[in-house]
Amino acid sequence: MGEPTTDGAIAAATYFLSLYDYAFASGDAGPLMEMSAETCDLCAYVQESVVAMTSEGRSSVGHPARVLTSESTEIRPDEWFSALLRVEQAATQELDADGKVVAESAANVTDFLFAMSWLGDRWRVEAVDLTEVVA
Repeated sequence: MGEPTTDGAIAAATYFLSLYDYAFASGDAGPLMEMSAETCDLCAYVQESVVAMTSEGRSSVGHPARVLTSESTEIRPDEWFSALLRVEQAATQELDADGKVVAESAANVTDFLFAMSWLGDRWRVEAVDLTEVVA
């Protein structure tokens, strides 16, 4: 993850995915936002969702996402990359303060397509597009 290569982009995208899980599991989207560009709509959506969830006293439970396949392309040498992760997401539940299930999402497989930039010493997620994989 510490270098501007296609392997580095895959590692950074995978790390971002763990921050995505962490944001919902902990109620803290700060680490995810530190890696996010202002242009990243999905990142802003996650932050808004986490703030809304925690302000209502809710929490989210589920297993971490699992990367099934990954690939990356260097768009501009040492600067711009794409990364495509096919991800298995487990079913999740949103609980109220009393532990009652108030919302559920089914397990699914989703393609996460990242636009990423290398800023000299770190990765930044510029945008993420999600496409659910239909079996």
